[in-house]
Amino acid sequence: MYKNGFLTLCFSFFPGAGQMYQGYMKRGLSQVILFVIPLIVGSFLFPIVMVFSGVVYMYSFFDSLNLRAQLRQGTAPPDALLLNWDGGEDLARILDRRHHLIGWALVILGVAGLYQSFVSPWLYRLVDIIGWDTALGQLVNQIVRGIPALAVGLVFIGLGVWLIRGGRRKQPAEPDYTEFKGEV
Repeated sequence: MYKNGFLTLCFSFFPGAGQMYQGYMKRGLSQVILFVIPLIVGSFLFPIVMVFSGVVYMYSFFDSLNLRAQLRQGTAPPDALLLNWDGGEDLARILDRRHHLIGWALVILGVAGLYQSFVSPWLYRLVDIIGWDTALGQLVNQIVRGIPALAVGLVFIGLGVWLIRGGRRKQPAEPDYTEFKGEV
């Protein structure tokens, strides 16, 4: 059943709602959950995690419109959760292929958390001792405020350079056998 294009567009502005309007409840619910979890984690622990909600928001918007086009062409996939775990087999496959990326993401989140909960309060306390109106106090204050933006910028530059260079290049595999050349 084809849904109204204007209403599909309107619902697309809310993560998961466009998919649910078109009858894809599992897919829409997945996108709602993937949108809300980074907001909750970011508001309580690491604000930088909220960036992932923006990525999910953009994905959800375009996925809803793409899903409408697929439904009209008769090539729409079946309704399923975006992260279907299949008893852990999908998770194991993701971890096997992307373990370095996941590891770096965890390291970055850990460093961001340590900075926010430990380093930043101590540096602000130092500025309180030095005095907010002194030149040294203003310098320390600017450094404390600029470190997160500097770190995010360096990560983006590093990822950009990595992508420009072609990502991880696969090395040609050496054969793990010896060719049989006949009896000697």
